[in-house]
Amino acid sequence: MEEHRHFSRHAESFGVILQSSDAGTVDARCLDVSSEGMRISLKGPPLPEGSSVYAVVPEEKRSLFGARYLHGFVAYATRGVVGLWLGKRDTRSGGGMR
Repeated sequence: MEEHRHFSRHAESFGVILQSSDAGTVDARCLDVSSEGMRISLKGPPLPEGSSVYAVVPEEKRSLFGARYLHGFVAYATRGVVGLWLGKRDTRSGGGMR
């Protein structure tokens, strides 16, 4: 079955730190990216759909998103994998998230 998407996905593999009020700080791994989001592998239970999440990507992956500090929402969640829809990017070099 072919997937119908507005934005194509690109395979990636890098560590990412997620922060949410539901789960606290979680170390995770990005599996793929698109211009609108990320698919992330989690150890442990998924974050609830609709949760507000902040993601910190490594400096060397900043160019994928134009920022290291990203705000998004959990668009879908299955055991071990979540899809994030990304909102505003904080382009300040020093950090912080909006």
